[in-house]
Amino acid sequence: MKGGGGALAAVLAAASIVPAAARAEWVQAETDRFIVYGDAREATVRDYVLKLTTFDKLLRAFHPSARKRTATTKLQVLLVRGGGVRRVHPGLRTSVSGFYTATSDGVFAVAVQGQGDDALLHEYTHHFMLENFPVAYPAWFTEGFAEYYMTAEISSDGRQVKVGGYNQGRVNSVFLEQWLPWNDVLTKRVSQMKPDQVAVFYAQSWLLMHYMRSDETRARQLNAAVDAISKGEDPARAFWKATGETPEQLTRELRAYRRLPMAIAEMKPTAPPAITVTKLPPSADDLLIDHFRLLIADDKSDPAFLADVRRKAARYPDDSFAQMTLARAEFEMGDVAAAEAIVQRRLDARPDDREALLLAGVGKMIAGVRDSAKRRQYFNEARPLMAKVYALDPSDFRPLYAYALCRSADPAFPTENDVDVLLEARELAPSVQEISFRAGLALLRRERREDALKVLGPVLNDPHGGGMAERARALIEGKGDAAGDESASPDAG
Repeated sequence: MKGGGGALAAVLAAASIVPAAARAEWVQAETDRFIVYGDAREATVRDYVLKLTTFDKLLRAFHPSARKRTATTKLQVLLVRGGGVRRVHPGLRTSVSGFYTATSDGVFAVAVQGQGDDALLHEYTHHFMLENFPVAYPAWFTEGFAEYYMTAEISSDGRQVKVGGYNQGRVNSVFLEQWLPWNDVLTKRVSQMKPDQVAVFYAQSWLLMHYMRSDETRARQLNAAVDAISKGEDPARAFWKATGETPEQLTRELRAYRRLPMAIAEMKPTAPPAITVTKLPPSADDLLIDHFRLLIADDKSDPAFLADVRRKAARYPDDSFAQMTLARAEFEMGDVAAAEAIVQRRLDARPDDREALLLAGVGKMIAGVRDSAKRRQYFNEARPLMAKVYALDPSDFRPLYAYALCRSADPAFPTENDVDVLLEARELAPSVQEISFRAGLALLRRERREDALKVLGPVLNDPHGGGMAERARALIEGKGDAAGDESASPDAG
């Protein structure tokens, strides 16, 4: 895969072969845009990847400019059973049935089989927007857009789609909750809402999006408002100017907006995507969820987890996937020398193995973060490895971005070439907000403020941006040290 998953499949396929009766149940289904892993029947995993493909086709049907854009980074979806979500990301609430995250290691989603489909489609809509339209939209627009499309209905033959349905929870919030002031909805981010305001914020965002898109005149007004916002105008001022309404008028109209017209689109029949199905080896049964935890979760200092990975990997001393997972765990929280030895054995056997080369370089960067006294040394050692991985596949954003992070240890960083590298990585993976943050920081250091504002805008307005969005705001407002405050950016690696 260009971006991670295909190489994982190669690692898994190269793992030790055992009799069919002893094989694990994990199955991988891959298309040109998605990789789905499921501890389920092959038909279940196939159906899931087809569902995602159809939803993606639906979004492109309503947004023609995105139809021809190819995916350089595939979305990897891990289907888990009950409790599996917190095994991947222990810090999440027990009620969470799925999540999406775009990181320097790839773009991932985790979902419980048979649950949380609306939530996953909501998050995929965010991904679609970032990949195809990386503009600084206000939070209400991005959330309303996702809520509007996630309830789409697709005919059984896949030729017709209806958009404009509703989620019962949002309707309940519209009718039962006290509404927020429209200027708050139009200007604030989700993180600025009080916990008891979040549900009604989503509901008002959905209702407003539905209302504006259900009429051609209002749709043109919405487009005009969004265009003005993208050019820097205040979101509330742009909306009221484009619509010619007042908050009081809008409230009256939306309170009376009871019938929800559905938008219907005909989709041309197309051949189903080519799907490559791989049955994964027994090591996946023990370590696949751990592998994703190492790539996704925030905590990197869990001795019990490290001990568990070591114990499991010991069962598969000759299994490539098991040993590479162990190496990542050792780099993150264990013995760096042991990790380097594992990766070197792999490279001795296969010198051009992209995933082993990438892990060797990323591992050195992780070691540099863990040992600040040797940071520059480790980062310098990682650079040629990243350059080699990039040469093997220039469409993979990971080595390109990692190379730029390696350069950050140099006192001359960022040069104009460093900025170009970061912007190229952003072009390959626009949904990875960490890259946009770093690129914006580098542009500010090069005194290219206008360019930096364009790059940092989507980060600032990311509804789930959290701390990174706050860092972006601090930089834009001049409260961060754009000349050299490395702590203002995410941790390398």
